[in-house]
Amino acid sequence: MKAMTVAAATAMVLLAGFGNAAPSTANQPESLNHLTDLLAARLATADTVAAAKWATATRDGTDPVIDDPAREAQIGDAMATLGTAHGLPETWVRQVFQGQIDANKIVQHSLILEWRHNIPPTPTPAMDLTTVRPIIDQLNTEIITEMADTRAALTSPDCPTHLLASVMTTITTHHSDPLHQAALMRAATPLCGA
Repeated sequence: MKAMTVAAATAMVLLAGFGNAAPSTANQPESLNHLTDLLAARLATADTVAAAKWATATRDGTDPVIDDPAREAQIGDAMATLGTAHGLPETWVRQVFQGQIDANKIVQHSLILEWRHNIPPTPTPAMDLTTVRPIIDQLNTEIITEMADTRAALTSPDCPTHLLASVMTTITTHHSDPLHQAALMRAATPLCGA
């Protein structure tokens, strides 16, 4: 329950990061809904990743390890290279994917905290890390493509307003809980202003 409260508070702080943006789709040059849906799909993998890490730690009698600097660096480097091939600034791409990684960790840390305190249900991983990682990699590639396709909207002065509207649409469509809402806000925050 504490994790959900923290997630809700985080969502409010992250909403404030969008300034005075109001969720309005009026005069939106390009919809960012597909992009925010991709972020939500990538974020949905965090539950599986957390469950796999929890199962491994339980089996081995260790604490779950969330941080994986080697994997994070690999993602950052691969996406920077792919982004450059799509004409996207490397620094921006790295910031966006650090946001994806941070958002994923928000979910993982919160879920593991709940499981550690025996808040049901105890997870059964749907797949292991070697199975879910190619899904994440595919979503990363799709995010880069969508960033390139919607770059005009992402660099426009109205980006925060339109992005927030798309985030809210994605939240409504996916019926996400406060934890995933907060994480989605973190994932979306670096998208504007490349």
